[in-house]
Amino acid sequence: QKSVGSIAIVSISNSIVGRPRRPFCVLFVPIAKQGWLRWFCAVSLSPSEAISFNMSGSRRQFTMCFKKKVIEYAEAHGNLAAQREFGPTEKSIRYWRSQKQRIISCSNQKKTSFRGRTAVHPELETALVEFVRELRARSLPVTTECIRVKALEIARDSGLTRAQFKGSPSWVRRFMKRKGLVLRRRTSVCQKLPAEFEHKLVEYQRFVIELRRQRCYMMGHMGNADETPVWFDMPSNTTVTEKAAKQVKLLTTGNEHSRFTVMLACTADGKKLPPYIIFKRKTLPKEDFPRDVIVRASEKGFMNESLMLEWIRLVWNRRPGALFQRPSMLVLDSYRGHLTADVKRSLSDGKTDLVVIPGGLTSILQPLDVVLNKPFKGRVRELYSEWMLGDNPKTPAGRLRRPPLATVCGWVSSAWKSLPEEMVRKSFRKCCISNALDGTEDDALWDIASEKQTSSDSSSDESE
Repeated sequence: QKSVGSIAIVSISNSIVGRPRRPFCVLFVPIAKQGWLRWFCAVSLSPSEAISFNMSGSRRQFTMCFKKKVIEYAEAHGNLAAQREFGPTEKSIRYWRSQKQRIISCSNQKKTSFRGRTAVHPELETALVEFVRELRARSLPVTTECIRVKALEIARDSGLTRAQFKGSPSWVRRFMKRKGLVLRRRTSVCQKLPAEFEHKLVEYQRFVIELRRQRCYMMGHMGNADETPVWFDMPSNTTVTEKAAKQVKLLTTGNEHSRFTVMLACTADGKKLPPYIIFKRKTLPKEDFPRDVIVRASEKGFMNESLMLEWIRLVWNRRPGALFQRPSMLVLDSYRGHLTADVKRSLSDGKTDLVVIPGGLTSILQPLDVVLNKPFKGRVRELYSEWMLGDNPKTPAGRLRRPPLATVCGWVSSAWKSLPEEMVRKSFRKCCISNALDGTEDDALWDIASEKQTSSDSSSDESE
């Protein structure tokens, strides 16, 4: 007799009709239930097998994706072959095959085996799911109260009384669980693509290709410029802290809603032009700004016609090679400050052809929007976080002062310089601006630039 905790294992040697049998053991497991001590036994186990017997009582769970693979294999090779290949018992595989249609209709990551009560009013829930999908297709918010009110309305139209269907908040929670609906935070204020955007996209690309064939632009003379907002305070949305912490506070200077505008520009050969920074104020302070940025003040804090004309004169017309007055192409969005008669005339005087991105398509046709803005802002956020860790000046009330404008301009300069030239070149190819005209580089249209993914790892909480 061996004793393993509260488990009694008895090894017995026996023979039947003069024929010896291998030793086997009886495994007694005490289980307390309703005040009685019950004993269960397992026979035909060797002592070593009995000692290693799994007493945890846990049940294995498999994802629907795994079950689909097992079902597919079992249909081709049989249940026993699937058991040997994947591990689950033949009985489980047989049951899964009987539930094939329900398993196929489930999400691949789901693990539950159709537990819980089924819907009492399936037609009502089907109509309610369609209502939710319709609102989300229009990017409209849906609340649990909205679902409850709509459910009561559908029930009333179906002839159900309040006694038959109450539509309580707990029912809404169960309904959402059954239908795979969850409450989510807004990820971003998305830009909705316009109707028939495929047609506009193809027409734009044809126009760019035809213009390149006619004018034979050099890579250094095809550029893109865009204004992007940058905030004085850019606290991270996440931080590392202890599990038991009830509050997660992040120190800021109180300027989360104060921002300035940065006009970024680059060319298809990978060159980055000096950033053009616009602060919302009447005059600039007498600070030592970095030499590689241009700083201006504006009462509204964003680009207008006069500032755009100055940008053309100080930045675009002074890019490398601009002195030779070779044919050039500048890609801009449809912001009205870019399309005035004086702006077009100024670009034409410098032999620059203006290419305007159709409204609503900058998220897929503008190199800065598609690839460069996110890593740029992620680097600015890193520099801001490093500054916050330092010993910074405070107000008489003890609050942190806003970073000086010269410091902020230094962040912009460093972040813009940190972007590799190859990333800039790939951004133009991805937007079908600098691709080889023979079609050998068209695969770049569908590739996700690796630099964008790498840079987003360090700034995954950045919200555009």
